Amino acid sequence: MTHADVIKNIYENVSRGDFQPLLDSLAPSVEWNEAENIPYSPGHAFVGPSAIQELVFARLADDFAVFEVVVGRIVDGGSVIVVEGRYVGTTNLGAELDAAFAHVWEFDDTHCVRFQQYSDTWQWRKVLGSDA
Repeated sequence: MTHADVIKNIYENVSRGDFQPLLDSLAPSVEWNEAENIPYSPGHAFVGPSAIQELVFARLADDFAVFEVVVGRIVDGGSVIVVEGRYVGTTNLGAELDAAFAHVWEFDDTHCVRFQQYSDTWQWRKVLGSDA
């Protein structure tokens, strides 16, 4: 299975609400970078799958009644995969999110060792009520 196949599988499962294949693909010391100024970003990388689960995915579940990751395209660069798409959702307070994203996944032989998210952080801050 290529890294692009792993990524396709991850997004197919995430679209069904199953984040386990994503977590399983991560190296124990993975560096996960949320977009600068997104409300979930602490200003540095999260390290390890458990931190990502607790500080990103659990918060998404707490904040959004509906949240979808809509993939536009996947660019296969071998050990680096780029995914472009849109985040579409509705917060628990009824605010609508429709923000572009790009994800850059970097792999060693078997696991993702680094993830970088880029997104329209203004929209995130607006719908989550964060100070802009």
